[in-house]
Amino acid sequence: MKEIKISLPPYKMICALFFILILAIVRGISSVKEIGPTIDSYITLLTLVLCADTCYQEIPGGGWEILAIKPGKQQRLTILKRFAVQYVFLICTAAAGYGLFYLIQQPYMRENELYHFATAMAATAASIVLFGALPVLISKITGSLWGGGIGAAAALWFFLISSGALKLPLFLQIFAFGGMEMGDGDLRWIYGKVTALVLGAVCIGAVGNFGRHLGKKRMKGKR
Repeated sequence: MKEIKISLPPYKMICALFFILILAIVRGISSVKEIGPTIDSYITLLTLVLCADTCYQEIPGGGWEILAIKPGKQQRLTILKRFAVQYVFLICTAAAGYGLFYLIQQPYMRENELYHFATAMAATAASIVLFGALPVLISKITGSLWGGGIGAAAALWFFLISSGALKLPLFLQIFAFGGMEMGDGDLRWIYGKVTALVLGAVCIGAVGNFGRHLGKKRMKGKR
């Protein structure tokens, strides 16, 4: 419960709910097939913003110093718990967003609705793993949340959803799910999602423990 309160303060949950509500209102779709790729792409953007401060959530209250003196194994376990809490929340948010598209947009219904929902959630979960961990690692390396972690991860996200990403090898096309070049039943998008899971796991492992504090005032100024 402690990690839930730290990892998911009320303002984060409110922002996430407003985000998916606005997305479901303004992002027009014509069929159920378009919901999955939309959720996959934009929940990832929400993820990198919400997760970037995973290692620095207690700096304003001074709790960071207490965590930093604990054994490294306990620090890593704390970080893993925070990742888990945020990932579960974001996947639930993605599922809620999927439902909101049904209610608000009322898209054309297709067969195998459960299949489309399940594949959309699986694809989104893989993206969440990568873009939840990547800004955390960059933030820890650079000591900057916005200019470092969020800025760099957002730039990568923007490139990967652009047409330029189509020139990459298929295993690097993280958001190939639902792309125009993918027909019904084409599962080649899985290669990119496997890459996202592997890279996400590497980033989580590389984050390690809380590391050396760069200075409370400095971190506040970087936010």
